Amino acid sequence: MPQICVQNREGWGLTEAMNRSNRKQMKILSCLLQFPEAGMIEALLPEQALLESAFEGSDRARIREFLQYLARTPLLTVQEAFSGAFDLSPPTCLHLTYHQWGDGQKRSPALARFAEACEAAGFEPRRAELPDYLPLVLELLSQGADNDLQWIISEHRQTVRLLAERLKAAQSSYAELFEVLSTLFEASADGNAGRRS
Repeated sequence: MPQICVQNREGWGLTEAMNRSNRKQMKILSCLLQFPEAGMIEALLPEQALLESAFEGSDRARIREFLQYLARTPLLTVQEAFSGAFDLSPPTCLHLTYHQWGDGQKRSPALARFAEACEAAGFEPRRAELPDYLPLVLELLSQGADNDLQWIISEHRQTVRLLAERLKAAQSSYAELFEVLSTLFEASADGNAGRRS
């Protein structure tokens, strides 16, 4: 069963052929937005050119800068930056439904909807994460059928934009990734709206 950026016989799952470039981009962002472990970084850095080639223009430059940050920064510092940005800061946590509903009861139906989408796709998170955990959601989007999962992009693109703004204001190293992700969500939402017209 697919899992979020886990090492397997084929490596870290970055070179799988995907039919659409935005799916490949979501797969890459899924990996880059996970807790930075030494093995993952060691697997990513030799593939820098391949990872960058999935993006164009300013998005490619942002991915390059982030990968260079991973290469030049001590692992502990990268891990502290990740935890400070996402684990210890509720305004920038990686759980999408939290930003709309907080931890209240109204969040339960939204979480259930994500859980159903994961189950339908055969996903089982490798850690005890809620199903709205952004790296898991991006992995799901990278593999799923466009129409079945378009609601995720439509309903959460504003949250992704808000996270990009908050991370930029906090001068987080992860802000650039969220700029790329926000652009990708906007393009995907606009493309889907064009297909419905």
